[in-house]
Amino acid sequence: MSENVKPERKAIIVVDVQKDNVGKFCQAIIPNIKLLIKEARDRGIPVIYACDSRYRDDFIFRQGHPPRAIRGTPGVAVIDELAPQAGDLIIEKRMLSAFFASELDFSLRQKGIETLIVTGVATWACVLKTAYDAVELGYKVVVPADCCASVSPEDHEAAVRLFGCMRIGANSVTDVIRTL
Repeated sequence: MSENVKPERKAIIVVDVQKDNVGKFCQAIIPNIKLLIKEARDRGIPVIYACDSRYRDDFIFRQGHPPRAIRGTPGVAVIDELAPQAGDLIIEKRMLSAFFASELDFSLRQKGIETLIVTGVATWACVLKTAYDAVELGYKVVVPADCCASVSPEDHEAAVRLFGCMRIGANSVTDVIRTL
């Protein structure tokens, strides 16, 4: 899918790998994301962190979700294992999609990005919504399934199946690295 796109036209999007969002269900994906980030940086491919940055009274918490990733708290920080480096872009987001009411699309277009490799948590929510919005905005999208996780394995697998419905590549990290 993305083999013919030059590295400078690709970007890695790392969704919500923050202290408040990452739990035991994420342990298997952290080494994969770390490897993908390293390979991308080695090739000059931008790494962009899309991070929850919420207010205590945000709508999602009024709907019964436990408060997390509240602005100004330690929980909004990216986990140490995947910490951003100089030159990485951090996009704060208040909604599920990294594109909704953020500067992500503008930043990608300024860099001439055409293909997005989307990783992170939760597969069924923020990763799925970000990937779908990227497709609607005209980007080619690849989601390495072993770089995403959900609390429920069934929810993760359901989201992976939905990627296929939108012709979003849901490859493995090994497959994706080969095409960088």
